[in-house]
Amino acid sequence: MNATLAAAGLLLVGMGAAAIANPLRVRSFVSGRTWKRDPERAELYQRIWVYAFGGMVVLAGLVVVGWGLVA
Repeated sequence: MNATLAAAGLLLVGMGAAAIANPLRVRSFVSGRTWKRDPERAELYQRIWVYAFGGMVVLAGLVVVGWGLVA
């Protein structure tokens, strides 16, 4: 077991989960022009992008945790 890898994986899982929990408080994936023209659509796109990105970070974190437990 490699505790450093497992801890890094848990950190990634936490970061991804925090992004998913607060999709409007992370980096904006939508341009400022879209926020001004159509705020509702921009918010929807922001949520979609954050869920996708956060989900990928969580999955990567779980892979790293598994790697840390096996190594």
